[in-house]
Amino acid sequence: MTAVAHASPGELGRLVTVRTGPVVRSRPSCRRAATYRRRRVAALLVVASGLAALILVVHGLLASFGGGPLSASERPGAPAAVYVVQPGDTFWGIASRMRAGEDPRPLVAQLVSAHGSPVLVAGERLVLPAPA
Repeated sequence: MTAVAHASPGELGRLVTVRTGPVVRSRPSCRRAATYRRRRVAALLVVASGLAALILVVHGLLASFGGGPLSASERPGAPAAVYVVQPGDTFWGIASRMRAGEDPRPLVAQLVSAHGSPVLVAGERLVLPAPA
């Protein structure tokens, strides 16, 4: 569609033809889309952080009730000694020092089963059985 204006002959040089048509809406700008994307990522990070904190709190509460990987069942009334593993220690060496002059194999088997793993790591606490 074309708009027509009425003007005097002197003003005809200054007239401009203007076309009108349907209004075209522009798409959302890239800046707005990037803002929404950043907000979604931030919300995801907040939710993930909250979930990680909740898992750590629940793990701490469960550990405070016992049942950790290094806990050992004990006989009631029998005091148990705790040995902190030093670098270079082995089950065989610990059993040999505990019961010098005896065959260490039964004690090694008992220590490994109470520990739950045949691998010792320096700094671990090893629950030693009461002397026989």
